Amino acid sequence: MFRLRRYRLFLIFAVFTIAILYHFTNVRDWESVTADRLKYFGHTDDTPSSPEVPPEVPKEALGNAGDPLATTSSDEAHTSIGATAALETTNPNEAVPPTPIEQPNTVADQGSPITQTPSAPLTPTNAVTEVIQNTPAQQQTPQGQVSTLTESPSPGTSTAEAAQQVSPQSPTIGGSPLTTVQSPEADSLGDENELVQEGRGRHEAAPLLPGKPTIHWSNLPEHFPVPSESVIPLPTGKLATIPKVQFDFKDESSDSRIDRERKLVSIKEAFQHAWTGYSGKAWMHDELSPISGDFRDPFCGWAATLVDSLDTLWIMGMKEEFERAVASVKSIDFTTSVRNDIPLFETTIRYLGGLLSAYDLSGGSYETLLEKAEQLGDVLMGAFDTPNRMPMTFYYWKPTFASNPHRAQTRVVLAEIGSLSVEFTRLAQITKKAKYYDAIARITNELDLWQNSTKMPGLWPKSVDASGCKKPDSMLTTPLEHSMLNGPGAVKPQMVKAGSEAYLKIASQAATQSPDQTTAANNQASTVNDGGFQKSKIQNWGIPAEEAGSGKTPPQPAQVPEAETPQQPNLGKRQLSPESLPQSSESGDEEPNSKEPTPDCEPQGLASPPKSITEQFTFGGQADSVYEYLPKQYMLLGGLNQQYRSMYEKAIDAANKYLLFRPALPDTRNILVLGTGIASGNPDEPDNLEIKPNQEHLLCFAGGMYAIGSKIFGRKSDMDFAAKLTDGCVWAYESTRTGIMPEEFSMIPCKSREKCEWNETQWHEALDPYRALREQSYRSQQQTVIKAEDQLTPPEDSQDAQKSDRPAASATPSPTPSPSPDSAEAQPSPPASGSLAKRQLGVIENELPGSLVPPGDAISGTSTVGDIHQVPGGAQGQPIASINGSAIPAFTPKPFPTHEEFVQARLKEERLPTGVPSIVSRKYILRPEAIESVFIMYRVTGDDYWREKGWAMFSAIQNYTRTEFGNSAIADVTSEAPYGLDEMESFWLAETLKYFYLLYSDPSLISLDDYVLNTEAHAFKRPK
Repeated sequence: MFRLRRYRLFLIFAVFTIAILYHFTNVRDWESVTADRLKYFGHTDDTPSSPEVPPEVPKEALGNAGDPLATTSSDEAHTSIGATAALETTNPNEAVPPTPIEQPNTVADQGSPITQTPSAPLTPTNAVTEVIQNTPAQQQTPQGQVSTLTESPSPGTSTAEAAQQVSPQSPTIGGSPLTTVQSPEADSLGDENELVQEGRGRHEAAPLLPGKPTIHWSNLPEHFPVPSESVIPLPTGKLATIPKVQFDFKDESSDSRIDRERKLVSIKEAFQHAWTGYSGKAWMHDELSPISGDFRDPFCGWAATLVDSLDTLWIMGMKEEFERAVASVKSIDFTTSVRNDIPLFETTIRYLGGLLSAYDLSGGSYETLLEKAEQLGDVLMGAFDTPNRMPMTFYYWKPTFASNPHRAQTRVVLAEIGSLSVEFTRLAQITKKAKYYDAIARITNELDLWQNSTKMPGLWPKSVDASGCKKPDSMLTTPLEHSMLNGPGAVKPQMVKAGSEAYLKIASQAATQSPDQTTAANNQASTVNDGGFQKSKIQNWGIPAEEAGSGKTPPQPAQVPEAETPQQPNLGKRQLSPESLPQSSESGDEEPNSKEPTPDCEPQGLASPPKSITEQFTFGGQADSVYEYLPKQYMLLGGLNQQYRSMYEKAIDAANKYLLFRPALPDTRNILVLGTGIASGNPDEPDNLEIKPNQEHLLCFAGGMYAIGSKIFGRKSDMDFAAKLTDGCVWAYESTRTGIMPEEFSMIPCKSREKCEWNETQWHEALDPYRALREQSYRSQQQTVIKAEDQLTPPEDSQDAQKSDRPAASATPSPTPSPSPDSAEAQPSPPASGSLAKRQLGVIENELPGSLVPPGDAISGTSTVGDIHQVPGGAQGQPIASINGSAIPAFTPKPFPTHEEFVQARLKEERLPTGVPSIVSRKYILRPEAIESVFIMYRVTGDDYWREKGWAMFSAIQNYTRTEFGNSAIADVTSEAPYGLDEMESFWLAETLKYFYLLYSDPSLISLDDYVLNTEAHAFKRPK
């Protein structure tokens, strides 16, 4: 011990020195260090390996269904949440900003300088393809494929060369706090959704660290390639006759043309203003922060706004800016990223869609656009390398992780896996490479097979199990849950549906129980001995439905006598008792192979995620573009694949039957909204379906979709639905103080879509949904006060003493004899001064407001119960209690507001439009969905009503979102002075302003009979 103390300071200094070396001298990267373990000091990988092509994991390691059981792990893909948070603490705004550039007035401005940015840190991982200075630019893999490696720029490199060489690389792990691809380790533990982090579409990676080599994606051999004879080709043959979509417009008057062109000028000016801000403040970054003039990179740092806006530049006739942007696209390297994961959906619709659209609109004159589109397409194809060819929606592209086999996750967003068809189909059409179409055709086939088997036939739930692996029951839970639910003595539950008769009986019994009864009941049901493991148990959980309301007590496990209860070890928070874990037999008495081995999983198609009791079905967020792409894909394929028509019509029929409702409004305006269905089974059976009557801005695309589907599929009745759905979004814009629609709000559905009378009482009841609970709470508070006053009531002899003449005022109250210990009113002695308990009051005379202390000798002559004194009189005639001689007012609950007062207070404070019970999200993030449907309705019907409404929407958005550098999202559309969020997503230039511009342009510009617009408003040529 003495020697240890002697060297304690030395040990502390040594640890501190190692930490300094690790953080500031990058010991991991020292090439002169001979000890491999020191070179990889501080890293999560256990075994360092050669920085060459990673070894291929044999497919046999995937089990019966190809479940990933790779022997290596990826540090960039898997790390603790704490480690990720630590790496993300650096302010991303500290990254080197781009050099300010002049606005493009001439062609000479093309390809303006880009600030040289240092490359990313070296990340030593298992078998990672890395770049180390002075290494060759290319290396041949054993398979003969080229792995492209780019050196970090040298100090003498020119700016133009640096733009092509340098790609920022993030040191963060996983690209976001959550990642969608499960690790082999997580797969062995149970439900990967609970153990592995999940990715996000928007995520700003940590800032770059200087002097670090760049890691690049490599075109590695696939683990699950599609045989050439099995590749699904593009459909061929004579194009089907698709009905005309656009209205047959006539020549316009000169006055109409002048008015229209003036509006076009205003819209183009708004675009130029935002484009100038982006060019000057955030060039080659993903997004501009329009208030601060800063930038951000939430989409891999590939200049999302630039690529997303290419076709808008072309449409608005800004050719010089377009050519300058195309020249800068050459410097984008899609084989490396500031993020460790690539969000498949967002990358496809923004980047791939933007490049292909610009290529189509420019007539194929810029080969750079197609080259970059194909490069990106090849990178994204790596996400489809899974056993069932369902993609990983967040693709970890670095060779260390990508070299191992993986599968899609068991819970993915429907829109992220089902909204890739239009872009990959167009890429296949242009390049004549069927592999791109094969990738999305397999997803379509799986959706088609599953469509009639969901809880709401015709529609798909928001969350999907895309793993292709149906796991046994034991693997659908964590080890802890499995032990608790399946261990000895565990009570198997039978669910009691909320709102059912049995449920109401349970709730009624709970409401009538006294606190003591409730506590006793909870204590009785709180623990069940499960092999010695104490587990929590919710009251009434596991009671059969037929006994839930009968008052019967469920059978309890046999109680072990206290003397026989085995002594249990002190378990850690996440540990299981030895008895609850599977026991291995070492005696050799058991017969070998007496049990058939259980497969890791059973192959399946797309399915509901594990443990899904209820599921949400919607056309709103997380599902919208799946339905939107069905008619658009049909048009893009020239009607040669009837599969998309069949799927669309089944989906629309189901939506019309279950989701479409008419909201109650005070005027006669007839609008429609698509709600969200929450289904637990067959929606035609009672209690299996609940409709959430919320309107979302994302839902506003549906009007345009209905209109197009009505035209091309001959569904005439759907055109009326299209107009009413679109007008519902217009109404939402007109109903707020800013004239802008909020992100999401609730409405009151009518019982019938044909007839709906306004009922203000019903609206007010919806505004005060917890009225009964508020009244009950108030009565409970009153009873509490009455009980407290009863406890403070002095004995009769004290009351008689109070009536007598009181002595002169004294600073100290007269002592009151304490009751004898034998009396029923005996109270504990008050603590001595300075020894008050933690929550007791001390002497507070000087701290009380004067109005709370009675005048004169109010303290003297008071009655005492222990150390609590009852003082007569007081402020406003209320009795005043005192503790230790200090007067305090008795608690009186605030007067209960009437129903009418509560409703009026909500309307005033929340600024709710008439007919709206609540606003779920008040912000507006420059979304395009409403103007998208307004544009389509005008192009389909030719009705000037939509142009009038569109101009009001544009004016309102400009009034409240315009900033010095662009336009900003706002926090509250019901406020007349909304707070700016300093965010301008790329779709403001790619979609919103494009749709406004096309609404007032000549109808022949981007005709709906010639082009298909993807969900990011990128125009693809239809086959002719």
